[in-house]
Amino acid sequence: MPDQNPTASEKAFPSGFSRKLLRLASLAFVGLSFVPEYAFDIPLVGDSIVSKNGSVLVSAGSHPAVLLWAIAALAIFALLMLRETRTVTAGVPKLRRRISAFVIDFWFSITMLSAIWALIPLCLEANRTGRFQWYFKRDYLVSTDNQFVIPGVFAFMALMFLYFAFPLIRGKQTLGCFIMRLQVLPPFGDRGRFTFRQALRRTLYEFVGLCNVFFGGWEVSSDGRTWCDRETNCEVVLLDEGTPDLGRAK
Repeated sequence: MPDQNPTASEKAFPSGFSRKLLRLASLAFVGLSFVPEYAFDIPLVGDSIVSKNGSVLVSAGSHPAVLLWAIAALAIFALLMLRETRTVTAGVPKLRRRISAFVIDFWFSITMLSAIWALIPLCLEANRTGRFQWYFKRDYLVSTDNQFVIPGVFAFMALMFLYFAFPLIRGKQTLGCFIMRLQVLPPFGDRGRFTFRQALRRTLYEFVGLCNVFFGGWEVSSDGRTWCDRETNCEVVLLDEGTPDLGRAK
């Protein structure tokens, strides 16, 4: 009877094909975040305080559909922190692929966090008025606005920062990196995890590097490393799609 054992490439096919489907599904899920705003005519997701010419406008809003999307997004992020990460690389990614990953991550994280974060001002307003609404707008300040706005801004920025830093500590991918097949490798080995301090430093330099894109562009060296990579002694690699894993990062 002929040997029926599959070859390495045959073993790799279902795995690689399933990863392609997962990435397409993830990209479609990110695109789905645009649907509720237009389907339900949502005026605002998040909160805002605008002061101009002596007048002030305070508003906050969310929606059950957006909130459900955000809860699902949080679950997807948690799954990415638990799943095994491939270690087989296919070379150095182009800069546009890295920027695309950042744009996906930025939109994904800010939409997810804004939908959930808006519940705080909405609940504060409900406690003040005695009625919960998914959206409110007023042209005057109350005591809770002054107590919430400054700590709220810093807390929200910290959560955004941790969205990018925490996967580095875990040795995992953000959703944008997963979709674009990218992995950030620490200076001490391709299977290692960043320390908390190194992850914060890397994330800070990434945001500084983004500003360099908008004000003159990144200088990419011959080995594909950007200023951010060189300053943090890290490497961003493109993960191979079809080669069987020789090892996995737990």
